[in-house]
Order: sequence, then structure tokens, then C-alpha cells
Amino acid sequence: MKKLYILILSLFVISTAIAGTKKADRLYNNWEYFKAAELYKKEAEKNPSADVYFKLGQCYRKMNSYKNLEQAAYDKVNAYGVYKDPVFYLNYGQVLKNNEKYEQARIAFNKYSELVPTDPRGKFFAESIDVIKKDKVTDEAIKVQNVTMINSVNADYSPVKYKDGIVFASSRKTDGHSKIYSWTGANYLDLYYAKSTNDKMKFEEIGVFGSSKNNKKYHDGPACFSKNYDTLYVSRVDKTLKGKMKKTLNIERNQIFVSTLKDGEWLNSLPFEYNNDTFSVANPYLSNDGSKLYFVSDMQGGYGYTDIYYCNKQGDKWSTPINMGTNVNTFNREKFPMIDSVGNLYFASDGYQGYGGMDIIVSKNVNSYFMKGIPMKTPINSSDDDYGILFTQFDKAGYISSNREIGSQGDADIFYFDMNKDNLDKELLSSNYTIGYVKKVNAPIVVAPPVMAIVPIKPIEPKPEVFNPSPLLQHFIYFDFDKYSLRENAELYLDSIVVYMKENPMSSIIITGHCDERGTAKYNMNLSNKRSKVTHQYLVNNGIKKERISAKGYGLTRMVNKCENGVLCTEQEHQMNRRVEFYFE
Repeated sequence: MKKLYILILSLFVISTAIAGTKKADRLYNNWEYFKAAELYKKEAEKNPSADVYFKLGQCYRKMNSYKNLEQAAYDKVNAYGVYKDPVFYLNYGQVLKNNEKYEQARIAFNKYSELVPTDPRGKFFAESIDVIKKDKVTDEAIKVQNVTMINSVNADYSPVKYKDGIVFASSRKTDGHSKIYSWTGANYLDLYYAKSTNDKMKFEEIGVFGSSKNNKKYHDGPACFSKNYDTLYVSRVDKTLKGKMKKTLNIERNQIFVSTLKDGEWLNSLPFEYNNDTFSVANPYLSNDGSKLYFVSDMQGGYGYTDIYYCNKQGDKWSTPINMGTNVNTFNREKFPMIDSVGNLYFASDGYQGYGGMDIIVSKNVNSYFMKGIPMKTPINSSDDDYGILFTQFDKAGYISSNREIGSQGDADIFYFDMNKDNLDKELLSSNYTIGYVKKVNAPIVVAPPVMAIVPIKPIEPKPEVFNPSPLLQHFIYFDFDKYSLRENAELYLDSIVVYMKENPMSSIIITGHCDERGTAKYNMNLSNKRSKVTHQYLVNNGIKKERISAKGYGLTRMVNKCENGVLCTEQEHQMNRRVEFYFE
């Protein structure tokens, strides 16, 4: 009888634990990371395991809570031994890098490369550790100060110039806006205005910007304005999905809305023509002359999780969105575009070999072409998230947004810098910030050289990058869901392979095709063969002898992440598996 009682009690405990985890899983899959984290924490206290700590860490990662992510989650996953999901080591390396534990981060990245040798990201981020260490030796000190007067304990970021002050996004509590954003556990964003004074660190009349037409019930911000401040472009999330669409899509996406000022009053906003319920369109930035609207999107056909696009003004409408190309966009996230007074593009990214988290990147404008992006140096960039730059004086002074701990008042804050007042080597100052790059003796400063071909600003596809492949490096092209036709950017990549193989007539190439897990194994094997064959044929059609090419499909047998056996994954995670790989011999 006693044994039966113990068995029943054990089954009850197990069933309760499973029920709690399932509820947390549902919340996580519904993008409610804050609530999911609370349940995973409770589950970890009762029934600790590597899987529960990993799931808790995924929540913290989504909320950009780097300290919690390492200490309360990923360190504990690591303590259980080698984890079954290799992506853990990629994420673990990133958070260790965020927390400036560089050598430990290198070990994690190398472990990921060992487990997933076909994915170049492990090696790429491991090499970034050497870049950071070299930069820290040559960085010159400049001051970055917290603008305490306008910051709160909540998130305050992305200031833009508006008349005699600035407008910025903030998640501080606003009258009438008591709802909590379940992704982060904070309030929804609203737009705030602060009037400038002669002292760039001091502001007056700080309060909600505009009226209820500017700040709706949910997220409003960041924003930008036209040159004469009579048109507002704002990122907004509104709860408009209903019925079947709500059930199918589950979450409302960021969209851009446009409002005009008439007789001192903001009119009702109108949706940007490329808004879509199935992907986000956000972070608008209007060029000074109003001819281009830059924005961020995770629409299909991009290079990574989110890319920067732009539209050209054509009468009263905007042209079809144009991707900024691989001199700007990477396999990861690009956000918060901004153009300075001489046409250089600034944006935030976690796809470069920067300092950690999101880094502010500059793509120099050279004769109307954008060069390969270069991460700005410390302390503009930190090991945390840095983004949303605004220049106020000849591109040498201005504001940045950051969630760095040093000098912080809480969540993300706005910081001020003025390089004109710092004791800097004047040769190191140019139209963009280059502090940290080593100068040659008796020679001009060496700015990190572009490693790719130049990408035109004009609405044409970027020129191909010419790679120097080797048997140790594998390269990729990606495909749309259930398709085997080549994307336009894939053809550009293949062109660079053609160039390389013609310059190296003894080289040969192995092509392997792969699919995501949706569909039967037999169907996907056939689809992967079609992807490898169409790639093979493109090279042959462009002058490479077929005897130098081997092509084969592998269906579902070589997945690069956890997205198999019905595991719920984002479209971006599925995208990593819809690929063709290249091995050079």
C-alpha cells in the first residue's frame, strides 16, 4: 500500500510538472516571454533540468536580459554537460560576449562550430573576440554621459530631432495606458517630447508627444519626421487581427503609419502602403529631402532575421521596397537606420564582428555608393545593445541609445557624446567615427577596409562579392518555402563562384541541397535534389564544366538547428534549413 501511495504521489508530481511546463511552452510560443519565464523559473526550482533552464534562457534572450540569461539560465544548462541542441552554444557564446567574458565566449563559439561544422557563424563570432581585443588596445577615451533628465527606469530610446527639441520612444507609464506588454513585462511604448536648452544634457517640458492620435493603445515608436516637421512616420502595433486571421497569425506585426499636421493638429494616421499582417515593417527613417524612406522588415527574400530596405518617392506613392544588400544586411538583425549630413548610413546590427548585442554600424557613402558596414568603436558601442544614434552638430556630437549597465538608470537609456570637447587625435576624426583604428606612421589613418564590392544606393541589385573559398569554408544560398527556383541574390552569389572557379581552373565544387522539416521525407528528398540540380545547372550555363561539379540532395537528413520532428520554429529558423551548401575541393 505504501509503495502504491508513493507511486501515485510521484505520478501526480510528474503530471503537475508536465502541465506547468506545457503552459509555459504555450506562453513562449505565443511570444509572452515575460510570463513564460516566471513559470519556467518556478519549474526550475521544483524540477531542475538542462531543458527547463534552456527554455528559461530563451525567454531571457528574447527580453535582452543578458545578466539573468547567463547566471540564472545558461550557466546552469552548461553545468549539466554537453547540451543536445547545438544552438545553445551559439547563444551561450553571445551572452558571454555581452558580459565581457571573452575567452569563455570563444570556447562556446568553437563548441558550436565543432557540433555544426557546416554553419560559419561559430567561426565568425569566435574571430570577433580577437577584433574586440585589438580594438580595446587602441581606443581613445571619449565621454558618453547619461542624459538623466529625460531617462526613466523604463526603456527610453531612439531620439529624433523635432523643432526645438527631440521626440523619443519610452515604455514609462502613461496616463490611460496601463496595459503590460507580455513580451517584456513592461508598459507599451509611447512617443515623448523634450524641449532642448543651451545645455545638451538638460531639457524642459518633458511629456507625452502630441495627442491620442499619435499615441494609441499599444506600441507607438520609434518615429521620424519630414524636414519641416509636418509629417510623422511612426512604428506602431495595433490589435486589429480578428477571427481566422487572429487564430492563424497569433500576433500583430509592427507597421508604419503616416500622419500629417494641419492647422496645428495631427490628423488621423494612414497606413504605409507596404504594411502587411504576415511580416513587420518598422523603424522608419525619411531622408532629408524626403525622396527615400528607409525601414526595417522581416519580409521574405531578405538576407537575415530583419533587413534594412528603402523605397523611392514616386509622385504621391512609394516604389517597391529595395533591399540594401549585403554591404549592409547580414544573416542576423539590422535595425534603426539613419543618414548623417554627408550621406553615410548608420544602423544597428548583431551580425557584424562587434562588441556584443546590437552594435551601431556605419556604412560610408563614397560617390553615392554604400561601402561595407564597419562597427563604431567604444564607448559608442558597448558589450550590450547600442542603437538609435542621432547627430546634432556636424556629425561629431549627438545621442545614442543603449541598455549598458554603466551609467544606466534602468532599462535602455539615452546617452550624449561630444567628440569636439574630447582630447582626441584630430587625424582620427572624419565624417564618421573611427576612434580605435590604428594609424600608420607618416600615413593617413587606416579605416577598416571594405571586404565586399560596393553596393549602389540607387535601386539596382548589389554587385557580387568575390569570395576566396577553400575546403575549410562552406557557403550557402537560401530558398523560399517549397520552392527550388533561385532567388536573385542567390544568382549574385553564384556569379562570384563562377568568377572564382574560372580563376582557379583546377578547383571543383560539391553542391548539397537541403529542406526544412515541413512535408514528407520522400517529398523533401526530391525537393532538395531539385535545389542542388538547379544550382548545378546555373554554374554549367555560366561556363563551368559539369565534370567539375557534384550535386546531391539530402532532404531532411542534415538539419542545422532544432527545427525537426514537428518542433515549433519561427520562419527565420526554418529558413536556415532551406539551403544549398558549397564545398570546394
